[in-house]
Amino acid sequence: MFSDRSLEAVSFNSQLSTTKSQQSTDVQTTEIVYDDKPVQTIETRTVETQTITEEKKKPDINYGRLAQFLNRVAPSILEALDESCGTNAFEDYEPKTDEDTLTTTQLLQKIHSTNESDSKMKVSDISWSIGGGTLVVSHGISYHQTWCDHLSKLQLYNQTKEGNFTENPNKTLETNACVTTLAYHPTEPSIIAAGLFNGDVLVWNLRGDDGSMTPTTICTHGDSVSQIYWKARTINDVSLLVSSSKDGYIFIHRMVANFTIARVYKRLKVVKEHNPIESSRPRSAGGTRERAVESGLCITTFDFSSRDPIFFIVGTLCGGIYKCSLDRIAPIEGDETLMDPVIDEYERHEGSITCIKCSPIHNLFVTSSTDKELRIYDFEEHTCLRSISTENTIVGLTWMIGNQDILASYGAGSNIGLYNVTDGKVITNVNFESTNRENTSCLRVNSKKGMVAIGDAQGNIEIWKIPRQLF
Repeated sequence: MFSDRSLEAVSFNSQLSTTKSQQSTDVQTTEIVYDDKPVQTIETRTVETQTITEEKKKPDINYGRLAQFLNRVAPSILEALDESCGTNAFEDYEPKTDEDTLTTTQLLQKIHSTNESDSKMKVSDISWSIGGGTLVVSHGISYHQTWCDHLSKLQLYNQTKEGNFTENPNKTLETNACVTTLAYHPTEPSIIAAGLFNGDVLVWNLRGDDGSMTPTTICTHGDSVSQIYWKARTINDVSLLVSSSKDGYIFIHRMVANFTIARVYKRLKVVKEHNPIESSRPRSAGGTRERAVESGLCITTFDFSSRDPIFFIVGTLCGGIYKCSLDRIAPIEGDETLMDPVIDEYERHEGSITCIKCSPIHNLFVTSSTDKELRIYDFEEHTCLRSISTENTIVGLTWMIGNQDILASYGAGSNIGLYNVTDGKVITNVNFESTNRENTSCLRVNSKKGMVAIGDAQGNIEIWKIPRQLF
């Protein structure tokens, strides 16, 4: 099958790859050339300065002409200074701007305003002077069984140069009954009004010519005074003092003759419905005057609209909320001098109304009640826009500084609640906690100094500092 066979050899030439071209290149930087040039000033000058000492001459002053000048300009300057007390031009001015600016609330001072003999007295109300340098504090017994025969007082504390307030009052004004409410005049720094449990409404002029601390009695209600209010002055008008009482009446007086004479402007009475509680109330708080046979609804609080000051909201003991107008002319049958101001009614609370505050920038108002509810109303809506439940009973409301949408609430317990009325949210970045504070009876804001004064049921007063940037 297989056989041997020889074949011729086959050969082929090898193929070499093409030689790659190579090139060498030299790289050299350009030669650096150095050039030195000497610099020398061309001219120099020497200047000598010598002060000449002159003998000071005593100025020639004509004291007679100076006295004439001061007598001529002093009244105008004093008048301008009085008017400047009410300006807010420097409200946000802070002369001390350093890195240590406060970013939280700070308790500056605590004052105990009562002694052992007044141990049962609570701080019933607090008010700041227009310039913020004086704090007036009133006192009263927390509970009265019948009439009030307690001797009470108003205490005035002045701010010192160091920024603190005096531990002891600089001035004391005595009253013959517990003080339920008080208010400094919004433009006159020496005028204070107070309402008493016995129904009296008093006004002090601390800048009187005779220096007397005797008050002027404006009027006397048939029951304890629930609130007083200085109504903002209009052009070419005098000051109006508004007072409400649990007897159902609202009295408005014109103050003339340097606040020494009061003239009745209007007498108002809410008679929209019958309150069953009225028939069971005891006689007048003073114990000497019988109540009117047909008293009005027991008025606990009121506040005027910031947008249209002829309108105001009234709250009553039985939970009623009424929109009222000063321009309404509706005489009550049997008395042509007595008017019913009610023009509308809002959704009622289940408990007694404790406080009403109208928004300074919105067409809103906020109410608090013993039913542990805060409600936000629009002036034009009968039902509330929003309702906020609270843990404790709220007895008072106050607008804060820095953000006029923030409202502070206080009452039973030591807690101070802050709410934004535009959305009802709770403000949590501001804290007013105090370990020894009893039930909070009042809270007032000092917009000029950026401070808050808090009073409690044990006669204690706390002064807090509030930075505006917190809100």
